[in-house]
Amino acid sequence: MIVVAFLLGGLFWDGSPLGGLLVREAVHFKFKDVREVSPSALVAWMRDPTRPPPLIVDARPEADYALSHIAAAVRLDPVTPDLAVLAHVPRDQPVVAYDATGVGGAAMAVALGQAGFTRVSSLEGGLFRWANEGYPLSADSGQPTKVAGVSWGWDRLLKGRFHR
Repeated sequence: MIVVAFLLGGLFWDGSPLGGLLVREAVHFKFKDVREVSPSALVAWMRDPTRPPPLIVDARPEADYALSHIAAAVRLDPVTPDLAVLAHVPRDQPVVAYDATGVGGAAMAVALGQAGFTRVSSLEGGLFRWANEGYPLSADSGQPTKVAGVSWGWDRLLKGRFHR
């Protein structure tokens, strides 16, 4: 009984740590060949002057990107990505793709790999995990404090203070 209560609590706790873990495991299973990078590893990478900086690709709708995103991210439409905006990017440039939860970021990583990019990763847990772990957000206007949600169920993965 205590175990069941603990598991249910992990699903409904603010930011749903158990739900986030379940989604990350499902992404690992579905996208076995996609390399993933955790938010902390991505921050360390971006700060490391000995490593080439990754191109960050946001695979969310325009309105979600405008509300908040990772600094210097380039947005690609998740449904019909226009890779022409990446024409100047060398195909061996490291790229990290993300969406809200990690699912769409992994799918975008696959699409970029099929387009010839050879060093593509996905941000594990997406922007929800990035925000939940306290990493900075950027916005087209002002200092963002919110992250665009997906739906009630998916939004349980995002801490309440980030909900619109």
